[in-house]
Amino acid sequence: MFCLYAEDAGLFPTNAFSDYIKGNDTGHLRRAIIDLFQVLNTPKPERDKYLEDDLAAFDYVNGGLLAEPIEIPQFTDEIRDAMIHAGEGFQWKDISPVIFGSLMEETLSHDQRRKGGMHYTTVKNIHRLIDPLFLDGLKAELKAIEDDKTLTEKKRDNRLAKFQDKLASLKFLDPACGSGNFLTETFLRLRELENQAVADRLHGQGYMELGGEESLVKVSIDQFHGLEINDFAVSVAKTALWIAEQQALDDTEAIAGQALPHLPLHDSGNIVQANALQYDWNELLPGSQCDYVMGNPPFVGRGLKTDEQVAETKTEFGPDYDGNLDYAANWFHRAATYLDGQHGEFAFVSTNSISQGLQVPPLFGTLQRMGWHIVFAHRMFGRTMDPVFAGCGQRLGWAWACNHREPPRAFGDRRAADREGSGDRGRPPSETIVGVASAGHADGSRFRQRVGRRFPH
Repeated sequence: MFCLYAEDAGLFPTNAFSDYIKGNDTGHLRRAIIDLFQVLNTPKPERDKYLEDDLAAFDYVNGGLLAEPIEIPQFTDEIRDAMIHAGEGFQWKDISPVIFGSLMEETLSHDQRRKGGMHYTTVKNIHRLIDPLFLDGLKAELKAIEDDKTLTEKKRDNRLAKFQDKLASLKFLDPACGSGNFLTETFLRLRELENQAVADRLHGQGYMELGGEESLVKVSIDQFHGLEINDFAVSVAKTALWIAEQQALDDTEAIAGQALPHLPLHDSGNIVQANALQYDWNELLPGSQCDYVMGNPPFVGRGLKTDEQVAETKTEFGPDYDGNLDYAANWFHRAATYLDGQHGEFAFVSTNSISQGLQVPPLFGTLQRMGWHIVFAHRMFGRTMDPVFAGCGQRLGWAWACNHREPPRAFGDRRAADREGSGDRGRPPSETIVGVASAGHADGSRFRQRVGRRFPH
């Protein structure tokens, strides 16, 4: 996928990859691809000086993309034809990287998706989470700088530079990242904000890229961290982030009026293959350095968990586990433990049943006792999985969501939920999820009074 993108985006000579495929018949294509990947992984000064012209035409790209050996099976005529058609029939330069999640899901069987609780998250649903968690605040902050008529040009530039530095300082973790949709969409939106700030600073006058601390671009894919149990999904997530990085650079080039370096790729080893419940998240990113934990944990109901998943839930919750928890609840508890005593916040897409009946006390009661409160929630949505959002912020954090001066927020219109087929059936929304957040009683008395009530639909 990256090679198809690269030949359309100008990273490779036009149609270089497609022409390379066409120049090798099916019987020799496997060896030809192996040779190509080795070349892409080798800096030009280290290459064979007698390298064939069709291979020498490719630049060095590796930033980890081809660092590990890749198992390449024999090709068939059908696969070769499909690769050629993919290069000719689609403009890969304009592809949305977040679509890779949908493509990956199509490669899995129904049983694989059900057992692993894998579920593609649309861009719309990603924004239902990241907008109230941090993106709305960042947009408002930039707009306030742009609209402040009291700022001199120099002060405005300083404020914009500090805003860029803030964007570049944020660190994100998706501990069930799948194909990287949350991370990729968040990266693209942060770079979009950064490009807007850059445009405000340059006033269309262009810029001389100096690199290092003087680089025009501050936001990096190094800020984005992910855990995923499926090895193929890890590869897709890394590729999606690399393509997103290239596309964002294209937009910056248009603003700055000059070419910026695209290759080699920026090395990032922050997407790790691991079972998130059997891995210490601090090894990937210390909790003290993490600003936001987010994602879409596996959709496995309490009665559908495997024996291993039951054991993991018992380990995670200890004596608080009574058997009445969906598998996704583990990510809430782990995030709360991971960020305990720190400034971060977390939010997840989840099975709606964690907010109903018997599951409320062992999950939300435990989180409350750990010092966390709900700061926003979203009405149930979607046609099949009916997920619900619950975002949590710590009591003594730096963000507004971590104090009680402003009330928790509930999102979603019941009629809109009906239109999306969520199964709302016109029931009036319950205030329970907001009540837990706004109560603030150390003894949890109001929480206990609400246990039997349904959370928002």
